[in-house]
Amino acid sequence: MDTVKILYVDDDEDLTQIYTRFLEGEHCTLKTAGDAEEGLVIAFDFKPDLIISDVAMPGMDGLEFCRRVRASDLLNDVIFMLVSGIDVEPRDVVAGLGAGADEYLVKPFSRDELVARIGALLRIKELKDKADNADKFLKDELQSRDALEARLAELKDELAGEREALSGALKQVSSLVGERQKAVERADTMEARAVQTLDSCVSMMVSALDARPGFKRGHGADVARRAVTIAEEMGLEGEKLHHLEQAARLHELGLLFVSESLAGKNPLDYTESEADFLSRHPERAGGLLEKVEGLEETARIVRHLFEHFDGSGTPHSLKKETIPFASRIVAVADAYETLAAWPGGGSERDHLDRLEEEAGTRFDPKVVHCLHKCLGRKPEIEVGGRVEMSVFDVKPGMVLASAIFTAKGAMLLPENTVLTDEYIRQIARYNRIDPLEETIFIKG
Repeated sequence: MDTVKILYVDDDEDLTQIYTRFLEGEHCTLKTAGDAEEGLVIAFDFKPDLIISDVAMPGMDGLEFCRRVRASDLLNDVIFMLVSGIDVEPRDVVAGLGAGADEYLVKPFSRDELVARIGALLRIKELKDKADNADKFLKDELQSRDALEARLAELKDELAGEREALSGALKQVSSLVGERQKAVERADTMEARAVQTLDSCVSMMVSALDARPGFKRGHGADVARRAVTIAEEMGLEGEKLHHLEQAARLHELGLLFVSESLAGKNPLDYTESEADFLSRHPERAGGLLEKVEGLEETARIVRHLFEHFDGSGTPHSLKKETIPFASRIVAVADAYETLAAWPGGGSERDHLDRLEEEAGTRFDPKVVHCLHKCLGRKPEIEVGGRVEMSVFDVKPGMVLASAIFTAKGAMLLPENTVLTDEYIRQIARYNRIDPLEETIFIKG
């Protein structure tokens, strides 16, 4: 890592010696403090790049220390890492992050883990600083351009009363226009650099996700490829497609705050608080991403990844088309790739059957239908005793496995209705007035 200034605060001198020794030879300037009060005094004088603080200390604890650092105009952009040697519950991690911490580690931890976590945080901060500097430079250039335009307007007013100086004034205007064009070109260059920096920041976050122990490397890239294929089939393009791809690559960003022990735990053994903590990782990821200029729409897509089509999801219980379209696509792609990654998880047909069972409840049926098409499967497949088919392919004598609704949500025929010629003509008439959903389910 590059040379950085680090402040380590811990009331345990033995642990302080051990963990500060970890950082020897890592190109850093290190200071230590035995309690939070002393650490705060040193921090104002030392102005560190990174503060590592124990949570449980006599007097001011690590959480209050973190809050005071964040409340300071001088220190509020310092990277703050909390460490704890006690049994940590998910709510403790949430409390630490809520106090303003950027990272939460549980002692004891290895030298390699400490150095890797510090390096990742510093690289993300460096990229953010570059993006902020590029943004400031761009704004300055735009202000310069506005000033040139104002000057040009003044010159035009002067020309109206100074016909004798018309030739010289025109030359001056021409010069100013040239300067303005150069300013615009410089602004365009800086904007391109800002976009490039943002892309680098996204790549860095993806690398951090892939480096997590206990998780499948490249999962975000797999989900992105699957989601883009579905989205293109459904007509998404341009900037919307770009935001969807970014969201798919970063959809697990909130899992960076999950400890190794929880990441390696069998989902069947989760406590209620652990399951609730994990279920909110898209919301946490959205909160992080929305703070980065240019990723606001990506944040919105990720935040609503766990909304369910029937309104039973989180965080806002959105329903059907009120859920962002891209969120519905990424949710299906993520579920499919997760099933495909399970060892011995079954065939492609098994994965599709699992998704089909939750179509209309958890997932958007149209997106699941499109996934079938993208995989080269006919959508009219039997699933759990049901057959999905187009409204134009139904025949007399078939029995509805689920009710038929119009696109506006009105029920046309209830479940278990035996279709007759009259019912089929009625379906066709309503479809011309208020189009039905593209597919319906018939009992097998």
